Amino acid sequence: MRNGLILALLISSTPGFAQSLLVTVKNPAAIVRSHETIAIPLSKAVEVIGEVDPARIKVCQEGKENSLAVQVTDREILFQSDIGLRATKRYVVRMSPGRKLPQASVVSGMFVLPREDYAWENDRIAFRMYGPALAAEVNNGIDVWTKRVRYPIVAKWYKEAEGSTPGKDTYHQDRGEGADFFAVGRSLGAGGSGLWQEGKVAQPGVFTSCRTLTNGPVRIAFALRYAWVVDGDSLTEEKVISLDAGENLNRIEVRFTGPRTGQHLSIACGLVKRVNIVASRPKGRCLLSLWGPTTGDSLAGSLGTAIVFPSGGCTEYAEDKDQHLMIGESSVGAAFVYYAGAGWTGNGVFRSEKDWAAYLDHFTLQQLSPLEITLTRGK
Repeated sequence: MRNGLILALLISSTPGFAQSLLVTVKNPAAIVRSHETIAIPLSKAVEVIGEVDPARIKVCQEGKENSLAVQVTDREILFQSDIGLRATKRYVVRMSPGRKLPQASVVSGMFVLPREDYAWENDRIAFRMYGPALAAEVNNGIDVWTKRVRYPIVAKWYKEAEGSTPGKDTYHQDRGEGADFFAVGRSLGAGGSGLWQEGKVAQPGVFTSCRTLTNGPVRIAFALRYAWVVDGDSLTEEKVISLDAGENLNRIEVRFTGPRTGQHLSIACGLVKRVNIVASRPKGRCLLSLWGPTTGDSLAGSLGTAIVFPSGGCTEYAEDKDQHLMIGESSVGAAFVYYAGAGWTGNGVFRSEKDWAAYLDHFTLQQLSPLEITLTRGK
């Protein structure tokens, strides 16, 4: 899980490069944290170990030789940590003498032709956004693909669906790996966002362009662009979505740019209604959750969807005929960040609504108590 890591830099200015960077990770909360992503600024690693070669970078827990999955982006070095309540762990980052073997990745994202979807996944869940090819049929809602398996399925399912009758794609049937049971239509789906204007949701249509920012083995991140006209002004929305291994919620950052920087905007994030769902808004949390049957077929299990805002970020709850909504405040030029996603009973992670609620509760506690990270020179 990503959150606001508290990062202390205690690297001395002694000339020359040390052989390793020591990363001390402290959990200040009375909760056990699993597969939480640690992000080390790439610039700080370079100060200590010199040039960082993604093919040779190695991260191990101090005193152990087993390498962890590590990902180098243009800004960060990413790896994941399991850490007990109020515990501390140390990790060593260094360059290995030779190139490492390619690391298997459970996260993946891809722009899919000829459909022009952008689809992404990790070891728990998969999602997609619709592109220009379906502009007449859908909008900017997030679709959910439920997975029974831990390995990647997105590319496989699209390949198997080639030649299918429109609307009858094979991935709508569970053949043992899961399926696309989710119905988005023109709604915001599983946590898409629009603008809240005069008590109604405004949506931009499908994305106009997309680009992958980083692609595994720890995180998939990509950016979508949307074109808007608001009060006569042409605005561009960039939506950066990322998903880490082992998580069910995407981090979503929305930023509008246009001629009137600072102009107030109300952001509406939504969860599409389904038959027999139960909506939950826990007191004291900026959290909206839905739980209920995935479809009308009991064999399809149950599905939870949710939106989480940073503490204090929700100004209003609302709903229309299609969806439940959370409203937050932003402005042209500013970043608006929230989390949204889904969890399914078919893969064994969640057995009931109680499990889904516990996951969301744990997630919000991690947001409120970020890990404390200290960087020092190793030996």
